Amino acid sequence: MAYQAIYRRWRPTVFDDVIGQEHITKTLKNQIMNDSTAHAYLFCGTRGTGKTSTAKILARAVNCLNPKDGNPCNECDVCKGLLDESILDVTELDGASRNKVENIREIIDDVIFLPTVARKKVYIIDEVHMVTDSAFNALLKTLEDPPAHVMFILATTELNKVPITVLSRCQQFEFRRITNQDLASRMAAILEADGIEAEADALSLVAELGDGSMRDSLSILDKCIGAADGALTYADVVKIIGIADNEAMHDLALDVATGDTKGALEKLDEVIEKGKELGLFAERFIKYLRDILVVQATGNSDAFLNTSAENKEKIEELTEKFSKERLIRSIDLICSAYNQAKYSGFSRTLYEMALVKMCEPDLQDTAEALKDRICVLEDKVKNGVALKAPEEKADGTDAPPWDEPKPAKPAAKPAEKLAPKPQEAAPKAASGDAAARWPEIVSYVKSHGGMPIYPHLALVKAKLSGGKFCVVFGDNALVSKTVIDKPATKNLIREAVKAVTGEDLEVACVTAKEIGDDSDDPLKKLEELSKTNPAIQFI
Repeated sequence: MAYQAIYRRWRPTVFDDVIGQEHITKTLKNQIMNDSTAHAYLFCGTRGTGKTSTAKILARAVNCLNPKDGNPCNECDVCKGLLDESILDVTELDGASRNKVENIREIIDDVIFLPTVARKKVYIIDEVHMVTDSAFNALLKTLEDPPAHVMFILATTELNKVPITVLSRCQQFEFRRITNQDLASRMAAILEADGIEAEADALSLVAELGDGSMRDSLSILDKCIGAADGALTYADVVKIIGIADNEAMHDLALDVATGDTKGALEKLDEVIEKGKELGLFAERFIKYLRDILVVQATGNSDAFLNTSAENKEKIEELTEKFSKERLIRSIDLICSAYNQAKYSGFSRTLYEMALVKMCEPDLQDTAEALKDRICVLEDKVKNGVALKAPEEKADGTDAPPWDEPKPAKPAAKPAEKLAPKPQEAAPKAASGDAAARWPEIVSYVKSHGGMPIYPHLALVKAKLSGGKFCVVFGDNALVSKTVIDKPATKNLIREAVKAVTGEDLEVACVTAKEIGDDSDDPLKKLEELSKTNPAIQFI
């Protein structure tokens, strides 16, 4: 006897064998036992979830001479005839190839005849969404009111393409994606019955690759069994299918999270050297990053991940390493590279460029890259505040800049404190570089709700005097000054100064004409002007 694929040999023959669709099989069994079956059914769901198998079981169940708890007995003459296709009262049609009006007319002409052996004539139309609109219209009347001896069972993977007029005439059942646990359990039972050994991790990986489809999972399993020597192992599946394993995905994601460009490129090189197909690698990496993002956003790996417990634990660890900005940008970059690689002969280069951009956000000038860079900067500021010992101030105090006391005469240094070495410059006061870091301050304002005012800030100067911060516009920049010189806006600038430099400085917005751009002490002059001009104020 010719070899039969596992998914064909182990196709369910009773409702109880249909995995993961108990909400449907229980209803159908009750209808069979109560003799309350409908005249038309519509089964919808993703591929390999049991739609056609359930339709064939239902066709036998309604015709079975000795049904058992709603299941066909598969032992009576009718069940045996339907199984070996010697009885022609059940007709299975392919909606993709027989989708024209003339094909539907054949069904309409045939339904008037009584079944030859069975009690009902059953028409199973697979991929029914491929039937043309005119053919659907021709079928509507028969579908709405067929003879008592006729039943229609329609199956589709694309419910949105089925006309509403057809949906309203059918009992609709939605088949769910099968969980990895159910897939692995079913495969283990099949292998045990066939006398084949397999590691639990290997079956878990096959189930993950099956992506919710029993048929896909069994097809992959069939391929792996044929190539494996002895018991099927996790390494066998990785080698035979030609994919990067979860450990490789974890290591690469960790390099991206920590900005290790060299390590990320080395991981990609290892994938290529092992002969892995780059398209499959990219698909798995996209899914892996997606898993990290979902767990990071929800904190619930059990509800959203179909993978092993060990892999869930590693993904949960990675959520602490990734910033949300870098994670979203990384997914966008790898998806873009994946789409471009389909039409390019330089797919490796595209993926390498994507990895470099993931690890080094300063190579891009997009809004997403800027958010990533700001997030990195904020982390450095936070870590600096928490971990870095405060530097000695120029006035001899050890207080950090945010706790700096009011200006006072410098305290005398203790005698035991060592003087700085001649070749070492004295530590620069934190306030001394606030004006020099004006571009960073502007970037912070831009990314924290200040985009509308960004053009007004981009070409101004910042000056310091007496511990106060002055935003200086050009002589003819009165419009910009009016826009910026608002309490909320100046508070945002003050917040940006504090975030970037650690200092809490007063802020004023003036034009060069008001204070004299060449003034040695512009803020002193500004303070004098503020006494006579109430419009000039510090926040």
